[in-house]
Amino acid sequence: MRRQRGITAISFLILAAMVGALGYAAVRLVPVYLNQMKVAKILTDLKSEYDGQNASPAALQSAIGRRLDIEMIDFPALGDFRIEKTGGGYRVSVAYEDRAPYAGNLSIVADFDNSVEIRR
Repeated sequence: MRRQRGITAISFLILAAMVGALGYAAVRLVPVYLNQMKVAKILTDLKSEYDGQNASPAALQSAIGRRLDIEMIDFPALGDFRIEKTGGGYRVSVAYEDRAPYAGNLSIVADFDNSVEIRR
């Protein structure tokens, strides 16, 4: 009796389909994560520029708007950024959900939540 070695053609096709589906999902998610990296960079740049400068919420919001325009980010919008007063300054945060269409009416959803603390 011979022992079977390797995988059958049908098993190979199933495996290739699963790897292809995961690869396609990764390709669809790349723009979503690139956009998220830009949003995170906006917040870190905002902290490095305004930390310890006694900035007002209006100045922070204006700076966020300018950076969104420069980076050409349409989502999240300026209204999605929250500026909350804390004991030592302001917390600038943004929490949003981004969707990447996958196939037909199926989408891949990614949740993001970023924040920085800006001291006075």
